Amino acid sequence: MEIVVVYASKTGNTRRAAELIGSAFEDRSHHVAVMSVDDLDYKRLADADLVGFGTWVAGHFVIGQKPGDARRLGQVPKLTGKQVAIFMTYAINPGPALAKFEKQLADEGADVIAGYAWKRNNLPAGVDRFVDGVLGAAKSPASA
Repeated sequence: MEIVVVYASKTGNTRRAAELIGSAFEDRSHHVAVMSVDDLDYKRLADADLVGFGTWVAGHFVIGQKPGDARRLGQVPKLTGKQVAIFMTYAINPGPALAKFEKQLADEGADVIAGYAWKRNNLPAGVDRFVDGVLGAAKSPASA
């Protein structure tokens, strides 16, 4: 499967999560490109069978949590019809940020098949479980 993992990172935690996720997909024999929203390869994104899309949680500790940096996330073209697995990193509490991110992408036509939020100091715990869950939920290119 052709997989692209796209991320927006403020302090490097989401970048690290994206790199760990990309490596885990590669370990399972998939072709993977990991890229920042600031340096997109639009052709690879268009050709991807699966997109991992991650950002950080913005908000005031335990209230108002939302996906971080809407302006930078907006640089990613709509993922209409694409299988998308979302992920986020957070410091204290992700609150409803993951659900908001999922709704935003689904409203734009993405097929969100999985989501996970990591406490930034708990990486890489859970990466393999997330990747295996994504691959279990994903449709193969032939059946998509």
